[in-house]
Amino acid sequence: MRPFLLVSTRPEDEAIEAEYRSFQRASGRSPDALEQVRSDMLGLPEIDVQAYSGIIVAGSPYGTTTPEDRKSPTQKRTEQELTRLLAEIVAAGAPCLTTGYGTEVATVLRGGVVTTKWAELPSIVEIELTPEGREDPLLADFPPSFHTYVGHHEAVEAPPEGAVVLARSMTCPVQMMRLGPTFYATQFNPELDSDAIRSRLSTYADAGYSGTDDMDSLVLLGRDGPGGHQAGVVVRHFVDMFAH
Repeated sequence: MRPFLLVSTRPEDEAIEAEYRSFQRASGRSPDALEQVRSDMLGLPEIDVQAYSGIIVAGSPYGTTTPEDRKSPTQKRTEQELTRLLAEIVAAGAPCLTTGYGTEVATVLRGGVVTTKWAELPSIVEIELTPEGREDPLLADFPPSFHTYVGHHEAVEAPPEGAVVLARSMTCPVQMMRLGPTFYATQFNPELDSDAIRSRLSTYADAGYSGTDDMDSLVLLGRDGPGGHQAGVVVRHFVDMFAH
């Protein structure tokens, strides 16, 4: 069976390692079933997209709406490499799941529009499936709505032509979409254990304050959670659907 590939673009080593652990747990597969490459000082390595059962492109603190003159050389290179990789994935018809920044780059590549209009502060929100989402096989057996962690300064305002919106929230109209028969994209981070984050937030609330002033620690907690939360099922269903 071919492994899956996780493409990580975060610049922080600790976050990169935790990101792999959270995706591996959410997938429900053994570590040897999920490889990881990262964009570092040397850039992404050459990737044969057809050598994998599917490719997951994770999020990043980078943003496509950042003015060009304010993008660092590393961000510019990362964006160019992701655009090229995603174009190869589309051309090959390879299964793909993008999240956060990966979704934003894929949206721009496919002709959609990303703006800061639907930014969401770090928080736990309710995600609602659309009628199309309730019929999509990737979301089979999902409840009509579920809670997960969000936190992004830009988001999809106009999906690419032919895209199907599968989920939304009150403050962001495109939380998940299908860009092609085997290409899925989420704005939220499905790998983050929102149950663990929510539990810690409840602890903070009981103490009389929200705890959202330390979201970095809460996100790391979410990456180290057990991975059984509802949003994580998106990752598990993706690998189950396309494993071969």
